[in-house]
This record gives sequence, C-alpha cells and structure tokens, in this order.
Amino acid sequence: MFMWNVEKCLQLFDRVYVSSDYDYILEESEKLGARGIKRPPELCESNVPNIPVYQHALPYMDNPEIIVTVKVDSPTIKKEIIKQAKELMEHHDYNELMTVFPAHADANRVYGAVWALRRERLKNYKDFWNPQPDVLLVDDSIDIHTEADLIQAEKQMRNRVI
Repeated sequence: MFMWNVEKCLQLFDRVYVSSDYDYILEESEKLGARGIKRPPELCESNVPNIPVYQHALPYMDNPEIIVTVKVDSPTIKKEIIKQAKELMEHHDYNELMTVFPAHADANRVYGAVWALRRERLKNYKDFWNPQPDVLLVDDSIDIHTEADLIQAEKQMRNRVI
C-alpha cells in the first residue's frame, strides 16, 4: 500500500524522491525508479513539522523550482489531484498549494495529502505550524493513522479507481 503514491508520482513526474528513515522503504522506492533520501532521526519524530523534512530533502534533489509532496499515509489520493496540483504550480505564479480533506474544508485546517511549494518559499518558510497556501484543493483521500482509517481507505479503494 505504501508504494501506490510513489507509483502514481512516477507516472506524472520526471523525478520522484522518497524521504524516509526506513531502508526497506528506500530500497523498494528505488526499485520502482524513485530516488531515496535517507532522513536523519531528528526529522522522524511525530512532532516534527513537514517543512524541515522537505528542507532537508531539497539539497538531494536536482534543484527543482517546484516540489510537489504526496503523503504516504493517504494512499487513496487520486492521481488527478496530484496532476492538478502539479499543473497549477507550473502554469501560475502560486508559491504554495495544499489539499484539504473535505471534513476540514470549512475549518481552515489545510493539511491534506498534497503540498506543493516553490523552492524559494520552502527555503525561507516562516511559520511551520501555520501554512498560508495560495490555493486549496479538496482531496477526499483517507489519511491513515488508525486501524479504522485503514478499513475506511480499503473500502474507498474497492469502490473507485484511484
């Protein structure tokens, strides 16, 4: 299940990177054609915001103008949403784009499965805990953190093509 988003990204991007502290995940990602980035232990704690993880990965990339990140724990993200985020960032002057889960769309909680940033925005990010994206896309994927989430994601996957 954890490789599905890597596979989707490999269909959409010339270069795909996977940041992890697990050698197995890096090895499996590289078998598919992604480039692995070994994440240091201090960036693996549950309370670490995403921006420092992305900042750590940036020097290992081929100097991208835009990065589009896709969470591994949201395997039901539709490839079309990832593609839409990529195209919006490429064709507009947006500095930051995020998806939002429908349950949070009206509550100003912007964390969804996809986060796209321009390199300069990422390098100079101000408040890790308070993102202010230029664009929000609704993303109905399931963010898996519990067994109940996993069951819900499996049901969602059976009922549609992702």
